[in-house]
Amino acid sequence: MSGNTAAARRKDLWIPGCFILFFVCLAALEVWFVTLANRSFTGVVTDDAYSIGLNEEELAAQRDTARRLGWTAAMAFEQGQGLSGRLTLQLRDADGQALVADEVRATAERMTRFPQILTVRFVRQPAGEYLTDLVVPLAGRWFVRVRVERDGKALTVIDEVHVRP
Repeated sequence: MSGNTAAARRKDLWIPGCFILFFVCLAALEVWFVTLANRSFTGVVTDDAYSIGLNEEELAAQRDTARRLGWTAAMAFEQGQGLSGRLTLQLRDADGQALVADEVRATAERMTRFPQILTVRFVRQPAGEYLTDLVVPLAGRWFVRVRVERDGKALTVIDEVHVRP
């Protein structure tokens, strides 16, 4: 009888082996998921998503103001060496002519867990464009928020700039 029980035990050894193999595969799958999550995370974290959502009404009002005034703004970023580049702002009035603003205020913002906000100073060029050299401390997605004022009217424009490492 003892010979039969030893043979029966050997036949049943695959059962604990399956359990061990299952957990090894599960651990490998979890390591793969963690690696995938770390490689694809953009770094954008918002602690106050509710208040940002409330600003949607403000953004809609800004779009309505821009439509009513007929002003348009176009931004272009040309990256230079490192984390710097040239940011160009073109402002046009309702007739398509270059808009000369009384005041142009701008900030570059990178919203991560620790937000970074930089002041941007545009310089008006003779051709009607506004230029600045933008130097940022970190690569990534930066949002440039520009407020243009002329004759008591204001337009706010937000554009996204991608700075490569």
